[in-house]
Amino acid sequence: MVNFSLKTYKDYRHVTIFPVAIPSIASPGAIMAVVLLTDNHIYTIREQAITTVLVLFVVFITMLFLLLASKVQKLIGEYGITVISKIMGMLLASYAIQSILSGLYGFFNKHGIT
Repeated sequence: MVNFSLKTYKDYRHVTIFPVAIPSIASPGAIMAVVLLTDNHIYTIREQAITTVLVLFVVFITMLFLLLASKVQKLIGEYGITVISKIMGMLLASYAIQSILSGLYGFFNKHGIT
């Protein structure tokens, strides 16, 4: 006979996960903007070099933020992280609701429904 115990999950702080960071770092829109800004037929080499320098600058700043994340985590503590994640969740949810309502508004205006 096999004896085992079931542990119940009692930590409700991290019930949901919002992937906020990854789309902010390299969203499809950002990638498309870089592709369009480096078109050889439209932009000169100088303009493309400026785009490259700006992209590298953003990558460097992002790297600094990610490297300092553990120090910030120690500074604000577990409670601060929980508060920030709840606030970010509310912001993400409000942005999602705004996007849905804007889409519905555009749909109804296009089809003459007011």
